[in-house]
Amino acid sequence: MRRGYRTTIRLALWVLSIVAVLVVGLVFFPREYKGITFWEAFYSTLRLFVFERDLEPFPRAWPLILIYFAAPAIALSALGTAISYLFRLSPAIRARWFSDHVIVCGVGRTGKLLASTLHDKGVKVVGVDLCSEDEFEEWRAEHKVPMVYGNFHSRSILERAGAKRARSIVFACGDDLANLEGAVGLYEWLEEEGAGPKIIWTHISTEKLAETARGVVKCDGPVDIRFFDTYHIAAAKMIAKHFSRSIREGVTEVTILGFGKFGRDLFEVLARDLGPEEMMIVKIADRADRSEEVRKLAGELGIEERTSFLQADIHHMELVDEVDHAFFLCTDDDLGNLTAAMMLAGKADATHVYVRMNHWPLAAVADHLGEDRGVVFVNINDLVCRGIKDLPGIFEPAG
Repeated sequence: MRRGYRTTIRLALWVLSIVAVLVVGLVFFPREYKGITFWEAFYSTLRLFVFERDLEPFPRAWPLILIYFAAPAIALSALGTAISYLFRLSPAIRARWFSDHVIVCGVGRTGKLLASTLHDKGVKVVGVDLCSEDEFEEWRAEHKVPMVYGNFHSRSILERAGAKRARSIVFACGDDLANLEGAVGLYEWLEEEGAGPKIIWTHISTEKLAETARGVVKCDGPVDIRFFDTYHIAAAKMIAKHFSRSIREGVTEVTILGFGKFGRDLFEVLARDLGPEEMMIVKIADRADRSEEVRKLAGELGIEERTSFLQADIHHMELVDEVDHAFFLCTDDDLGNLTAAMMLAGKADATHVYVRMNHWPLAAVADHLGEDRGVVFVNINDLVCRGIKDLPGIFEPAG
């Protein structure tokens, strides 16, 4: 809105200034130079905008002297604005000729993370979103990612983004069904066009929907549809890097605080990673009553008898660390996670305390509660970025 308002004001000032210059020229040129016609005065005034004049000598009337300098200044202002506008639009203009690039459809939280990660790693990327240009003004200025505005279900919008020439298309909006519909529609179009090879990556956060779609969506040609989930990627990376079998050797009890999307995925990844000899107990706590959800998932994973649930707020829990205990602080509340980590580190030397953060804590706090005291701060966005690199067909062309 602000950009549109400023543009309207600037355009109005230009129009008024040009009209004022023309009026002054049409009125005063015939007075200053006897015998010239209306059209000669009009032509002479227009020439001032391009730094030329055809009437001698230099005028003596102050209104004419004023427009002799004002007209070129107005022309320079318009030219400078036009050049800056072209520079601002140049990424979008270049995107029309992109090839072997990645298209991110739906540039929300997940889409911005994907697009900025790809761009920062040197991969050509184009964003597609239904929102207006103003809503992406600051983000585009920072990351220089060209955007195409419109519905990613539209073939014409995807054509403008270069879908047939892209190495991969990623559907990453917050609506699983919209992503699935977009992926299937694009697949049918690309198959008709004989495009490929390429992978259509589709963000599905609901695991049951993803499993169903994998069974229903059959891809036999060079174009393939695959599914991913950023939180599941982050959970897998967290377990692999910070709580692998060698690291968790000797741990007999794990407590997961927060059973939202990330906590649930973390529990699932950990349970599937446990070896037959690892008989650790898993305790899950959340401020909402998720007992039935925990019981059902634990049953599916085969560890129901070793899993328990406690309904509690992380701010009101008394946590005590033991040598053979591990804690995953996975709520969406950074302050609550940090408070719990300080509580654990303050009562004893923490052993395995992993703190999920959407934003890094203050540097002094992170240093004080660092890994030398058993506390590991993990930025979930960093985990997602690492996991994205493992998705085939994005950082390198599909084989």
